Amino acid sequence: MSSSSAPTTPSTETPGSVPYSPLRLLADCIVLGLTAWGGFMALLAQAQQRFVRQRGWVLEKDFLDLMALVTMLPGPQAVNALAVMGHRLGGWVGFAAALAGIVLPSFFIILALWWGYAALAGHPQLQRALMVGVLPPLAMILAQTAWNQSKKATPQPRDKALAVAAAIALLVLPFWSAPILVLASGGVIARLFWPAPPAAPAPTSPAMGPAQMLLCLVPAALAVFQFVPALLPQDVVARLGLAFAGIATTLFGGALVMVPLLEGLIVDHLGWLSHAGFTAGLAASQLTPGPIVGIATFTGMEIAGWGGALAATIGVYTPTAVIAVGVSHAADRLKGLRWFQHAMVGVRCAVVGLIAGAAITLWLKLPLSTAPIACAQLTAVALLLVFKFKQPPYVSIPVGMGLAWLLMG
Repeated sequence: MSSSSAPTTPSTETPGSVPYSPLRLLADCIVLGLTAWGGFMALLAQAQQRFVRQRGWVLEKDFLDLMALVTMLPGPQAVNALAVMGHRLGGWVGFAAALAGIVLPSFFIILALWWGYAALAGHPQLQRALMVGVLPPLAMILAQTAWNQSKKATPQPRDKALAVAAAIALLVLPFWSAPILVLASGGVIARLFWPAPPAAPAPTSPAMGPAQMLLCLVPAALAVFQFVPALLPQDVVARLGLAFAGIATTLFGGALVMVPLLEGLIVDHLGWLSHAGFTAGLAASQLTPGPIVGIATFTGMEIAGWGGALAATIGVYTPTAVIAVGVSHAADRLKGLRWFQHAMVGVRCAVVGLIAGAAITLWLKLPLSTAPIACAQLTAVALLLVFKFKQPPYVSIPVGMGLAWLLMG
């Protein structure tokens, strides 16, 4: 990756390369935002195909380095990667083009889904049946993600034990900020008791300058609103933006680990949504090609309309993208921080446990005592759709909702 903070000249080594322009980057990212189903790795794979092989704007090695970098940073990883790429291509104009392009499609799709959810308010029985129907597919999607991540993140028995302990802790700890404690504990346990990873090669990039450090430290300071929500302002729009910024800057391991953090803060602590509303927002975010943090848009719309939706969306995406830009100029130095890599081994194990615990939490919201047979049928169908037939969310969630309507509507 380039160590310069200035925009780089796009590569011309690809025969089919085309000239870079911010508008073309915006259009390409909008296409990705509309079509890149399958999680952040699927989005990055499509971005690699488009920007490395078709456009010739980025070297293959630079893009692979970028993918490795964002896995070590907080926030939605694919969005951060494209924002950094945009900055390298066209400065802050390129940054804005890439970020807007990848976020806007899911923003408008989620708003449309919110209107559909709001329209169901006059039909409470139907709304309840549909909300029950989304729970098993969502639980299975989270469980599948935890299973897939565990194959790399928990290779040793001690890693698996830590992941299981993290899942149990999420289920039994009685306070909303438990996921933060679980993640921090995973890092501390690995740092104190597990073997250190091999030393990384000496860094080749220069040390971060004052400008790059500010790009990291200023947005990272927003984490204070996650740790101390009492500091959030009273104005509801500003409160939404800063609350989601605080959550995003403490999010390591991908967007799905955000599920328990989000539910704890916006349902249990701030009371912005009911558990049913949170489930609806989670389902809406899964029904878009974008990241699951799109639930911020849903929450903002529910609380404060268009202004709230926009503030929450900007808050959840922008600060971590700026951090990624700042760090990217000295990426190999971050890789060379042995203590950081040592702690991240435990954090990744805790992430697996948190996602698995969130899956269990969602499944336990089913009306198991009043409709056990229907719940068993819904769970079996979701299990087959997600694990056996590998169906994406835009298939498994509507099928679950339709079946719940037939069984319980």
